[in-house]
Amino acid sequence: MDEKCPKCGGAMNQGEIRFDSDTVMPNQMNAYMTGIPNSPLPNVYQSATSRPYWEEKTGRKTGFIIKSEEKKTLKIKASRCSLCGYVEMYASEKREKL
Repeated sequence: MDEKCPKCGGAMNQGEIRFDSDTVMPNQMNAYMTGIPNSPLPNVYQSATSRPYWEEKTGRKTGFIIKSEEKKTLKIKASRCSLCGYVEMYASEKREKL
Protein backbone atom coordinates (compact mmCIF):
# COMPACT_ATOMS: atom_id res chain seq x y z
CA MET A 1 0.00 0.00 0.00
CA ASP A 2 1.65 3.24 -1.21
CA GLU A 3 -0.78 5.74 0.26
CA LYS A 4 0.45 9.13 1.44
CA CYS A 5 -0.98 10.96 4.46
CA PRO A 6 -3.29 13.80 3.40
CA LYS A 7 -2.02 15.89 6.36
CA CYS A 8 1.77 15.58 6.22
CA GLY A 9 2.64 13.30 3.28
CA GLY A 10 4.00 10.47 5.44
CA ALA A 11 3.49 6.77 4.71
CA MET A 12 0.12 5.29 5.70
CA ASN A 13 0.06 1.86 7.41
CA GLN A 14 -3.09 -0.24 7.08
CA GLY A 15 -4.67 -1.71 10.22
CA GLU A 16 -7.89 -2.49 12.07
CA ILE A 17 -9.79 -0.97 14.97
CA ARG A 18 -10.57 -3.47 17.73
CA PHE A 19 -12.27 -3.20 21.09
CA ASP A 20 -11.32 -5.30 24.12
CA SER A 21 -13.98 -5.97 26.70
CA ASP A 22 -13.80 -7.94 29.93
CA THR A 23 -16.77 -10.12 30.81
CA VAL A 24 -17.50 -12.04 33.99
CA MET A 25 -18.36 -15.66 33.32
CA PRO A 26 -20.19 -17.70 35.98
CA ASN A 27 -18.02 -20.38 37.51
CA GLN A 28 -18.21 -23.48 35.34
CA MET A 29 -17.11 -25.86 38.11
CA ASN A 30 -20.20 -25.66 40.28
CA ALA A 31 -23.38 -24.08 38.89
CA TYR A 32 -25.08 -24.20 42.31
CA MET A 33 -22.42 -22.00 43.92
CA THR A 34 -22.55 -19.10 41.42
CA GLY A 35 -24.14 -15.92 42.63
CA ILE A 36 -24.00 -17.01 46.27
CA PRO A 37 -22.26 -14.42 48.48
CA ASN A 38 -19.01 -15.66 50.06
CA SER A 39 -18.89 -18.60 47.64
CA PRO A 40 -15.57 -20.47 47.87
CA LEU A 41 -15.49 -20.74 44.07
CA PRO A 42 -14.65 -17.44 42.33
CA ASN A 43 -16.18 -16.22 39.09
CA VAL A 44 -13.99 -16.34 36.00
CA TYR A 45 -13.00 -13.15 34.13
CA GLN A 46 -12.64 -13.54 30.41
CA SER A 47 -11.45 -11.01 27.83
CA ALA A 48 -13.05 -10.77 24.40
CA THR A 49 -12.05 -8.77 21.33
CA SER A 50 -14.67 -7.46 18.95
CA ARG A 51 -14.34 -5.67 15.65
CA PRO A 52 -16.55 -2.68 14.93
CA TYR A 53 -18.55 -2.59 11.74
CA TRP A 54 -20.60 -0.12 9.74
CA GLU A 55 -24.34 -0.78 9.42
CA GLU A 56 -26.57 1.08 7.00
CA LYS A 57 -30.13 0.82 5.71
CA THR A 58 -30.49 -0.25 2.07
CA GLY A 59 -33.89 1.33 1.46
CA ARG A 60 -35.53 -2.06 0.84
CA LYS A 61 -38.13 -3.75 3.02
CA THR A 62 -37.74 -7.49 3.69
CA GLY A 63 -39.86 -10.11 5.40
CA PHE A 64 -42.97 -12.12 4.52
CA ILE A 65 -45.54 -11.17 7.16
CA ILE A 66 -43.71 -8.48 9.12
CA LYS A 67 -41.73 -6.16 6.88
CA SER A 68 -38.59 -4.52 8.25
CA GLU A 69 -35.90 -2.27 6.83
CA GLU A 70 -33.06 -4.27 5.26
CA LYS A 71 -29.60 -3.50 6.67
CA LYS A 72 -26.16 -4.04 5.18
CA THR A 73 -23.00 -4.44 7.27
CA LEU A 74 -19.54 -3.42 6.11
CA LYS A 75 -16.10 -4.01 7.63
CA ILE A 76 -14.27 -0.89 8.81
CA LYS A 77 -10.68 -0.59 7.60
CA ALA A 78 -8.22 2.06 8.70
CA SER A 79 -4.85 3.54 7.81
CA ARG A 80 -2.50 5.39 10.18
CA CYS A 81 0.26 7.80 9.27
CA SER A 82 3.67 6.68 10.51
CA LEU A 83 4.83 10.30 10.95
CA CYS A 84 1.95 12.35 12.43
CA GLY A 85 -0.41 9.57 13.64
CA TYR A 86 -3.41 10.72 11.55
CA VAL A 87 -5.99 7.88 11.23
CA GLU A 88 -8.28 7.56 8.22
CA MET A 89 -11.20 5.08 8.25
CA TYR A 90 -13.33 3.70 5.44
CA ALA A 91 -15.96 0.97 5.05
CA SER A 92 -15.19 -2.07 2.88
CA GLU A 93 -17.90 -3.91 0.94
CA LYS A 94 -16.86 -7.30 2.36
CA ARG A 95 -17.25 -8.01 6.07
CA GLU A 96 -15.32 -10.97 7.51
CA LYS A 97 -17.38 -13.61 9.30
CA LEU A 98 -16.08 -14.35 12.78
